[in-house]
Amino acid sequence: MENLVGKVAVVTGAGSGIGRAMAERFVAEGMKVVLADLDEVRLRSVESQLTEAGGDVWPVACDTSLEESVQSLAQRTLERYGTAHVLCNNAGVVGTGDPWTGPMSVWEWVVGINLYGVIHGIRAFLPIMQEQGEGHIVNTASMAGLVAMPGAAPYNVTKTGVVALSEGLFIELKGTGSPVGVSVLCPGFVRTELMTQMTWADRLGDKPAPTSNPIGQVMDQMLREGVEQGISPADVADQVVAAIRAEQFWILTHDDFGQAPVERMQRAVAQQNPA
Repeated sequence: MENLVGKVAVVTGAGSGIGRAMAERFVAEGMKVVLADLDEVRLRSVESQLTEAGGDVWPVACDTSLEESVQSLAQRTLERYGTAHVLCNNAGVVGTGDPWTGPMSVWEWVVGINLYGVIHGIRAFLPIMQEQGEGHIVNTASMAGLVAMPGAAPYNVTKTGVVALSEGLFIELKGTGSPVGVSVLCPGFVRTELMTQMTWADRLGDKPAPTSNPIGQVMDQMLREGVEQGISPADVADQVVAAIRAEQFWILTHDDFGQAPVERMQRAVAQQNPA
């Protein structure tokens, strides 16, 4: 996977943020890119931009929470390009409201997209890559997958799950001599629309109930400020391409965040309660 020219990448959540930046970088590398997102308006915007830049891209509306939608994405990718070399399971949401007293629909929405979306992507594209003898899967998790954030239970659970399944998959594939590589992307604060995107309640036409948890309120404000001051999605995309070339598993975008998971594990080994 060192030479990416002419190869095919599939990016979910390609309509904005990190997904859009990865698609832009892949096009700059000379790759063909399948743009997958649930928001067709944004998809068309990204398609127009990248096509004007000379890219060979193809937009596909996809709901990653649905297995049949992701399987269709894989089939349509094969019909269009005949193969898939890079898969970025990137689609993700935060979810709002109180996770303990609010509606279960928030949990179902976040788990469906953030965790099942990754599972569906791997199940749909891994057999293709195994058969062709080449490929790389990049799963977008978060620093929240390494250090739990209070006030964001559904997000923590899903991103921790993505880290665990990615690491297990990496070990499994290496142990069986598979030619398919795996990376897990754990960004810190990145300037995206993650904290302002449409919520599940918005989709239903309801107003999400504000969390009554004071810690949740503080964390929500902190996250919004952190995102506003974060690194650019293009910086993240650069690190993703470098990791694919180097067959590097861990992609931690912020050096100054690296000590937090180390301290967490040290507390675990010492059987100390969370700080």
